[in-house]
Amino acid sequence: MNSPLLKAIAEMPSSAAYYMGQRDGYACKIRDVLNVIPVESVRANDSVLKELYWWLDMYNDSFAREMGWV
Repeated sequence: MNSPLLKAIAEMPSSAAYYMGQRDGYACKIRDVLNVIPVESVRANDSVLKELYWWLDMYNDSFAREMGWV
């Protein structure tokens, strides 16, 4: 493979790919919530955002561990 990015993806463990997908999914959910709610309602949705960020952080840690970065 000529592309370093494609080579890295091909060599990535499947467990790391799973965690990367979960992490990216929660990042999209956070973006969706922030795009839908008005600025005045952010405080009211604080618990929802905290939960989504908690899951994002957990999957980010798991991804880094699977990749051997931690």
